[in-house]
Amino acid sequence: MIDEKIENILRKAPRATPPDGLLGRLQSGISLPKQPSRSAVRPEPAPWLRRLLPALGFAGCFLACAVVFAVQTGSLNQLRKANGTLRAATQNLEQLRRENTDYRRLLAENQELERLKKDALELQQLRAEVAQLRGQVEQIAKLRAENQQLATGARPLARTETDQEFFARIGDPGDAAKRIQCVNNLKQIGLAARIFATDNNDVLPPDWLAMTNELSTPKILVCPADTGRQVAPNWTSFSAANISYQFLNPNGSETEPQVVLTRCPIHNNVGLSDGSVHQLGTNRTVTMKEGKYYMTDPSQPNPGSESQSEYYEKLMRERYGIEPKQNPAAQPTNVSPQQPVRRRSGQP
Repeated sequence: MIDEKIENILRKAPRATPPDGLLGRLQSGISLPKQPSRSAVRPEPAPWLRRLLPALGFAGCFLACAVVFAVQTGSLNQLRKANGTLRAATQNLEQLRRENTDYRRLLAENQELERLKKDALELQQLRAEVAQLRGQVEQIAKLRAENQQLATGARPLARTETDQEFFARIGDPGDAAKRIQCVNNLKQIGLAARIFATDNNDVLPPDWLAMTNELSTPKILVCPADTGRQVAPNWTSFSAANISYQFLNPNGSETEPQVVLTRCPIHNNVGLSDGSVHQLGTNRTVTMKEGKYYMTDPSQPNPGSESQSEYYEKLMRERYGIEPKQNPAAQPTNVSPQQPVRRRSGQP
């Protein structure tokens, strides 16, 4: 606000008047140089370079334009070549895409073929098992027919038993085939356990999952007669609901072959630690002695006794074709004829 007031005051001040004769004095004090006359000034002749300078400039511009045109033409040719290369590469890319599609299709077909081969191999194995079971069923049917003929021939002699009672007594052929398949499953399990023990210092596996590498498939852990169990398709979906057999000797040793390793609660089949399988039926059972399970027979002494050990040793020797162990007391004593035999006191 103060600056505006000062400016307004200065504008309102009276204009100063110049003194008289000031313009004349200023003009008289100014001295200008004298200009020569036009007649005295003569133009100097221009050199030849100045004459050629416009032509040289035009020629330089033309040459520069020609160079720029040539450079642009070369760049355009390179771009055309690059475009042609890209077009060819695009065609090759389409071909590569088609080849890649064909390769993926062939790879999928190869994988499908491998899967079909595996399924065919498994189907072939199942067919072999089915053929074996059919042969067993046919053999049972033949035996049944022969028994029927014998029963028919013996009917005039004695009619003490009917056909229905006879076949009810011998059982169903299908159940016998399932029992045989159960025995085969226990044999495969025993073989897998022995292979595991061979790789682990003769120590048997602790559970089923420990020998998944030795077992071919989880299907063998389900008894054919166990209709309440569902077979696991693979080891990933395997659980305790997919097992029919009992594992009774975890972390056991092969040095005790008479200890029961596995047992089928349906057929009462047992697999021992040496890999053998026995069909106990209804005559024999399994009992526990000192934390381990043994087969028991009512006609034999209790498990774990000395006579029972001798009995199992005899069974082992008979199974593997080993000569029975001789009793030292029964062996004759080689006595020299010159030396008399000394008798103990109390002996006759």
